[in-house]
Amino acid sequence: MSKLSNCLRMIELLHARGKMKISELAELLEVKERMIRIYRDDIEMAGIKIETTKGRYGGYSLSNTSLFPIKNMSQQEIDALTFSIQKLVSKGNDVYSRDAQVALDKLNAVRKVEANKDRHIYFVQRSKPNYEFSNENQKYVQLQEALFTRRKVKIQYEKRSGEGSERIIDPYGFVHYNEFFYCLALCNDKKEKRMFKLSRIKDIKTLYDTYKIPDNFDIREEFPKFGIMKEPLEIELLIYPPFATSVPESIWGENQRIEHNDDGSILFRATMSGKESIKKWILGMGASVRVVEPGRLREEVVEEGRRLMELYGSF
Repeated sequence: MSKLSNCLRMIELLHARGKMKISELAELLEVKERMIRIYRDDIEMAGIKIETTKGRYGGYSLSNTSLFPIKNMSQQEIDALTFSIQKLVSKGNDVYSRDAQVALDKLNAVRKVEANKDRHIYFVQRSKPNYEFSNENQKYVQLQEALFTRRKVKIQYEKRSGEGSERIIDPYGFVHYNEFFYCLALCNDKKEKRMFKLSRIKDIKTLYDTYKIPDNFDIREEFPKFGIMKEPLEIELLIYPPFATSVPESIWGENQRIEHNDDGSILFRATMSGKESIKKWILGMGASVRVVEPGRLREEVVEEGRRLMELYGSF
């Protein structure tokens, strides 16, 4: 591979696996260790910080501040920035306009990547989990790297029965549903798309063989076909402070609508899936929420409250 390709591959490896020894990188990139140090210098010159840890357990790792720290800019913000840059350029200020144009190019690149992710990463409801504190973090990162580099993966998978099997898969995307992560992938053995629960994947090995994903693939359309997601519910909640302030800060379901009341409460409406997960979310707000609709869900929450009273009434 070319020097540029090796630098990009080195970034991918460090992003997916964390700290790596120089010898490990040299073996994977099929170069001498001296070249790894040269790649590090070139990458840092491009503005991507690589941290060096010395000692027996040392190695290279990507700084947490690297790789596009600014994300989720709205299109209106990008349009405003574009207008400002054009105005700056028209005034003939070459020094600042050049730097601003470089910054805009980076932001546009991030925007393009973020938009494309929606077709392959689907959070059915609630906010995104904190990967840093999840024991599925390494599996997710490794499979995500395989997805974005289009490399096949060999996995050791444990079925619900406890039986283990080895599969070669082509990752197509990810779904976070009912507090679990799933990888939707093409199983090379069965020649069909399958859903793999990350908690049942016991080992992952990224291969050098590549694959293609159909241009029209959209995980938001594919996921419901696998029967994991139950019938969606039309949820209506009356939420009081302090949750009346925090709940509107996130998107919890489809077609989310919020009405603010004079007493500080809010009327929350959304289409949500996964009744047990919804109940857990509602119960987590304690006495600061009342279920308006659907009636059956309201009855189940009330019943859960009765059980709590019986439990504490026994003391």
